[in-house]
Amino acid sequence: MSTITTLIPAYKSQHLGELFLGLKTQSFRDFRVVLSDDSPGGAITDLIRRGAYDALIDTLDLLVVPGPRQGSFRNVRHLLSHWGTTSPLVHLHMDDDVIYPDFYRLHAMTHASVPVGASVSQRWLTSAEGRPVAQLPLPDFIEQQAQRVVTIGRPLLYASTIAVCQNWLGECSNAVLSQAAARRLQTGHIGGLSYFGLGDIGVLLDVAQEAPIAFVHDHLSGFRSHPAQATAHVASHALRCGHLAWVALALATHDVGLLPESQARQAIGTATRRCRQVYGSDPAFSEYFDLVAQCGEVPARLSAPFRALWTRWIESEPESCSNEPIRQEAEAA
Repeated sequence: MSTITTLIPAYKSQHLGELFLGLKTQSFRDFRVVLSDDSPGGAITDLIRRGAYDALIDTLDLLVVPGPRQGSFRNVRHLLSHWGTTSPLVHLHMDDDVIYPDFYRLHAMTHASVPVGASVSQRWLTSAEGRPVAQLPLPDFIEQQAQRVVTIGRPLLYASTIAVCQNWLGECSNAVLSQAAARRLQTGHIGGLSYFGLGDIGVLLDVAQEAPIAFVHDHLSGFRSHPAQATAHVASHALRCGHLAWVALALATHDVGLLPESQARQAIGTATRRCRQVYGSDPAFSEYFDLVAQCGEVPARLSAPFRALWTRWIESEPESCSNEPIRQEAEAA
């Protein structure tokens, strides 16, 4: 059994060569790779079969399976079913990101040295060509630490993320999940509320209920900025949910006693202001804005009607609907 399973929800082929090169050059070799091809017409599978990446994947333990073609969230769930808890660690690697040679070695060492729900390493924000151009700002309590690896308990983690609606941790591409975290990603709920739209930060906040998160103070990967990335599609269902999911996270963690009311109210206020800035004229948000006008930012008053509204949002689209079956394909590459 491999120590790490790398799960790649693949849709675009433009940067797969760099992704495979990042995997091929890892100093830690005890990992296997499962790629789920969600590209139109199985174009990625065709490229692999024709030998386009042979020089990069010849040393990889690689399985390619057809994707469900029902959106990125469902492709992730599809991959998790192929993982099936067959390794203690999971890396969800997005198809346009890249990891550097010591990524797996340092993450595996972190998990071996301290029991954590997940390890997260610092990353560069890169240009479309992959050149480092910036980095996410880190909170002061991380910047002021001299240690290479910092463990973060739930109260401090929630105060620096949910309370201020700030994802300073990054995405799943720069994190390695424990089994417990990967299992939670299969359902994606805290306190009965989905965190769809913020699945990357959501799963870290979710698993932090039972174990701390480790932050590795090394730039071990790159997050590529380009016009085709999902975060550029502001009108999409996933991005709309991503803005409102901060309210879901605040209410969910407050309702189960994990987030103080003052921090929950702060988060609701911040998320609402941002929603008004981006979606102020969007009819899809009118019911939420009416709820806030009636209930204010008081969790006890807002929780029940928001839960009803949020459930309708989540269940209204096949991409996020928990009851929609994932279509399985029989063919594998």
